[in-house]
Amino acid sequence: MEPVYRIGLIPNSPHLTDGHTCVRAWTFEDLPSVHEASCDPSIAYGTSLPGVFSDKEGRAFIERQWSRFSSGEGLSLVVAENSNNKATGYVGLFHRQQLGIVGLGYWTVASHRRQGHALDAVKLITRWALRIHGIYRIEALVDPLNTASTKVLEGAGFLREGLLRNFYPSGETRLDMTLFSLIRSDIESEF
Repeated sequence: MEPVYRIGLIPNSPHLTDGHTCVRAWTFEDLPSVHEASCDPSIAYGTSLPGVFSDKEGRAFIERQWSRFSSGEGLSLVVAENSNNKATGYVGLFHRQQLGIVGLGYWTVASHRRQGHALDAVKLITRWALRIHGIYRIEALVDPLNTASTKVLEGAGFLREGLLRNFYPSGETRLDMTLFSLIRSDIESEF
């Protein structure tokens, strides 16, 4: 099914769907997903999720997601089940230092993993972004041991470019990260 595009709550924010998954703007109705994600150490690490969830902190998290667009940082959206609009995760695109390059981030709450929503969301947002004049490359960084994320990226057409040693700060140490990228010519047949 061809993705459907329409304006969401944030100016120029896409509402994308493939019939199974939708990608849309955050609302306060998404607080249960924020709560679940905040309690999952595999998600909360390295994100702006509340360390200890409260309704106030959850709302502040959602408001930060809205502000990412107005600040020019990027675009942070909800991943949801298309059938009931229930939030299952997050997907975001953020500007890198180099013009025309954006970074991709995403997570899925534990109760909705292995249902295809992360792969669907990554495909929807990257195809939408690569249609925008001025975006030429999308990058994703993944912990080399995160096989689920690696499968999502490879399923969406990303190519593994290499290992960035001692790249990501983690407390007193630094972690290796695998660099993946997607450019228009990787998915030319889809345009």
